[in-house]
Amino acid sequence: MGAKKALKLGVALTDPEDWTARAFVKSIEKRGAQPVPINLSTLSASISSADFSVFNADFKGLKLDALLVRDVGISFSLEPISFKYDLLRQFEHSIPVMNSPTAIQNAANKFFSFYLFKRAHLPIPRTVITSESDVALKAIKEFDCVLAKPIFGSQGKGIIKLELSQPDLEQKLRELLNERGVLYLQEFVPNPGRDIRVFVVGEEALGAIFRVALSDSIVSNLSQGGTPVKCELTGELEELAIRVTKAIGADFAGVDLLEGEEGLVVLEVNGTPSGKGINQACGIDVTERIVDLLLERVGAGGI
Repeated sequence: MGAKKALKLGVALTDPEDWTARAFVKSIEKRGAQPVPINLSTLSASISSADFSVFNADFKGLKLDALLVRDVGISFSLEPISFKYDLLRQFEHSIPVMNSPTAIQNAANKFFSFYLFKRAHLPIPRTVITSESDVALKAIKEFDCVLAKPIFGSQGKGIIKLELSQPDLEQKLRELLNERGVLYLQEFVPNPGRDIRVFVVGEEALGAIFRVALSDSIVSNLSQGGTPVKCELTGELEELAIRVTKAIGADFAGVDLLEGEEGLVVLEVNGTPSGKGINQACGIDVTERIVDLLLERVGAGGI
């Protein structure tokens, strides 16, 4: 009998030099499968009454056994990002896709993810979403201090602290409304200048890190200068992070929690998280467990 043909596992990515993208490729190779890096922006689709196909720039069709999504890329236009998610949904009809496009979209949308958290009875900061300046001003008067965040945003970019004591508060609100069209205002939770990122894969939390913010920063994202420090993974952290991951329907996630005065609160969840920080602080390569889970989904856990 001939040698067993290696499984082809796609890796959707935008930067092949990204730490997590490279780790996915290595983990796939270590398990005897063939990694197929894919930039969704380079794919095309052909539809007729008789056929549907997805192909790359060389007009070669993609024959994959499963697909891992490192990231889908950033687009400031609706049509390109919609097409990418549509492609992922088409892949889902025939092969396992992790995370699913629905889970990634649930996580990326701060408003809808918070709605899902509320339904799951998770602890979250009070939040108001509005296009009315009067409603925004009333929320700030009630909360005293808020963080204005982009509904769709990443890496801590675009987060602004607004306080009732600001002399130019009403002008700033008008500027933000003109710029964004809608305001996502979240009650500021006093904290030790750090948050906690818990990495969940399947039914297990693999580890946790503190992300310590720079002394003059309101965000602790590693991409904004935050420092990863190992955090003890307590039962409380593990249980909460797994519940958050399940709430958005993800197979793996980076769950961001804050140590508030009354206990832990959920800040947000990332459906395409980087594995670099937890590797640096804890020596854990989360991509290995993610690849194992994907192989289990295609019935090849022992490859």
